Amino acid sequence: MQTEAPKSREQEKLYHAIIGQIAKQAQHLGSRWNQESWKRFLIDQWASETGQTTISKLAPSLDGERIVQLGMQSRRFTKEQGISFTEWLMYWAATNGVTIEERRDYS
Repeated sequence: MQTEAPKSREQEKLYHAIIGQIAKQAQHLGSRWNQESWKRFLIDQWASETGQTTISKLAPSLDGERIVQLGMQSRRFTKEQGISFTEWLMYWAATNGVTIEERRDYS
């Protein structure tokens, strides 16, 4: 059985840089959100729009005091998912008024 190749570190750097630029420019629900929050919003939307099998779910915390979001995490992306997510981020940015600076170094 052949497994899919994991995403590369370069892919990860690229989509984190794009998400960082989105976080600096975009708003959701009239508010600014940090990069980690945007990452969660964007992964959830990408997964929904592209029919990924693991969609986020909400569940009560173990003590019943909070809601916990469960679902897809970028650290488990395959190479193909990394490509798809990066392309989708560029599309999302373009259709939501976010300008993505082209940079050569995404470290």
